[in-house]
Amino acid sequence: MIALALSIALGLSVLLVYEGLTNPGEPDPDGRRLDRVRDFLIQAGLREVTPRDFVLFSVGSGLLVAVLAQLVLGWPILSLLGFGLGLGAPFAYYVQRHDRRRRAIQGALAEAIAQLRDGIRTGLSIQEALAGLARHGPDALRPEFALLTRDMRLAGFEPALLAMRDRLADPLFDIVTAALLLNDRLGGRNVSQILDSLATATRAELRVQRELRAYQARNVLSARIVAAVPVVVLIGVRAISPRYLAVFDDWSGQVILALCVVSVVVGYLAMLWISRLPDEPRVLP
Repeated sequence: MIALALSIALGLSVLLVYEGLTNPGEPDPDGRRLDRVRDFLIQAGLREVTPRDFVLFSVGSGLLVAVLAQLVLGWPILSLLGFGLGLGAPFAYYVQRHDRRRRAIQGALAEAIAQLRDGIRTGLSIQEALAGLARHGPDALRPEFALLTRDMRLAGFEPALLAMRDRLADPLFDIVTAALLLNDRLGGRNVSQILDSLATATRAELRVQRELRAYQARNVLSARIVAAVPVVVLIGVRAISPRYLAVFDDWSGQVILALCVVSVVVGYLAMLWISRLPDEPRVLP
């Protein structure tokens, strides 16, 4: 019975992955859906990972959790639920990594914009000011500005700036790129004022976001404790006294137990959804 359940779960997962990769459903002429997935992977630091690779890795994670759940608990239905949780675990992890990395990048960008503004005001050209950021800019972005400087020498200002915009995939740098390219094409002397206003607005927004995340962290911690306690108790009782949970060995008991696990997961996700901060979409990608 256990082998049959795991075989069915494996077959369904492979079928779903195959259908998702070969029959994407409704046509998406602009490719916006796939672009959002790529932007998410880039912002999470997975530049070399394709959406297909990420899906396959998630399926492997789900199968691993299902096998471990079967070995520890021995209930097929919970093993199937474990497959679902393992399937979503990489996405949940990289969502948090995406948020941390994005906060770090935007904080560094706010500092870089201010330094770029100061460099232009001292009489440097935009290209010279950008090259200076490769040496004296924020640590998190120095490699990017060094690559930008190299690309400017090889390919020109506009292609290099567009390439860096695609690498960062950040809405703030989208605006910076648009402002610098517009100034390069049309000329003008107001680019430093634009950068000054952008740096001021960005720092104010980041300050508000830090305050909101301080409140959000409490709700997230509470949600994790509430969700983890029943699971820890269940595993502990199952390991110490399996006969105490013999009521869940038949299919009706496992269905009840599965509904309890689903309710915990839904409640946890609902608490995270309520306390989440609005996501800022990219502009001029």
